[in-house]
Amino acid sequence: MNRNLIVDVDASSWPSPGNHPAFPSAFHRGSAPWDMNFPAMLLMIGYLTTPTTSTGVSLSEFWAWVRYLSAITPDSDLRLTSSFSELDSHQKTILSDDFGMGAPLLWLSERFDLDRIVDGRYFVEFLAPRLGATQRRTAKRGPNKTPDFVARDATGVWHVIECKGTQSGLEYSTRQLGAAGPPPSGGIAQKRSIVFPAGHTGQRLVSGLQIGVPNGAPSSLTIVDPKPDEPFRVNEAEMTLADDAATRCVVSKALRQAGYETTAEAMASPHDNVFFAERRASKTFSDEAAETEQRDERAREELGSRERTIQFAENYVGRERQFLLPRPVLVGDMPAYRVILRQGLRKETIDEMQSQPSIEGLVSESGSSWASELGRNVSKGSEGFASMTIGKIFRSEIILER
Repeated sequence: MNRNLIVDVDASSWPSPGNHPAFPSAFHRGSAPWDMNFPAMLLMIGYLTTPTTSTGVSLSEFWAWVRYLSAITPDSDLRLTSSFSELDSHQKTILSDDFGMGAPLLWLSERFDLDRIVDGRYFVEFLAPRLGATQRRTAKRGPNKTPDFVARDATGVWHVIECKGTQSGLEYSTRQLGAAGPPPSGGIAQKRSIVFPAGHTGQRLVSGLQIGVPNGAPSSLTIVDPKPDEPFRVNEAEMTLADDAATRCVVSKALRQAGYETTAEAMASPHDNVFFAERRASKTFSDEAAETEQRDERAREELGSRERTIQFAENYVGRERQFLLPRPVLVGDMPAYRVILRQGLRKETIDEMQSQPSIEGLVSESGSSWASELGRNVSKGSEGFASMTIGKIFRSEIILER
């Protein structure tokens, strides 16, 4: 289920040669077609929309994936069906936001060796208290909103990414991208929130996805890199904390997708973190050590239970869901009637986490061998199948059966 869309990289928005950041060698200049695997994009949406710290059923669990399989036409380009392009404005916004995140992060992961893709809000809220900024508040909307994502590549360089998506045409998509101002607007303003020290600073990207609709312009993805003005700074000495925040976010999402919610909460909210200690201050529980031990015990039981888990791809353990599609979708020239979703962690990773569910202090100093097995986000797809792996610890699959 590959679909074509145009990717327009505005090379003129990068600094002049000799200044930082340099235009990435992995990017093309101007417009070029991209043959995107649609199931792989759905897996990326599932990962990106999995919450890091909240419990309960998440939007990523499966409904959106099954629903979106019927959202696109059989055309060779990425285009919504009439029924989906005519949804009410609220539902159209959700779809546009999801596609607007999934497509650019999939495109970027194919060009950068990204080994951490982290929610911008979680990253700042986790890190700020440890840097002494305990009163910092991050906006969910407007110019002071934290960027959607920060992503680290395998060389230790960090990229700041703001994503936009719309079905309202190229002109509206351009307005979403924004302008440098003054005052700055749109995505250009919203991603001006984090700056990393020299040697760790990568691209500062704003992406805008215009989603094609019937009888409209084809889908296009625009990437720009305007000059930033970021107020939240991470110094060289604090990069180990930044790495720790990113590791916890990625592993928490992986655990939650695999069905281990209690363990995910322990990973995302260590008891030695000031921000999460403040969140717990309103609780009546006063013995923090006892609370940690109780949570660890629940996590051990969760990780040790094989009641609802399956093993797939040799040694990944997690969960599988199978659904009959409300209507068949075309895979090549043949209809598919069922979708299978699998999400799991390596069995060795689960066994090791069972002995130490909560990690206080830096994950890198905990002695956990699974931490060294985190690696690149790799998405692969073919007709009727896609997979996404994170290093050697996590794997998700989507299979369309005829």
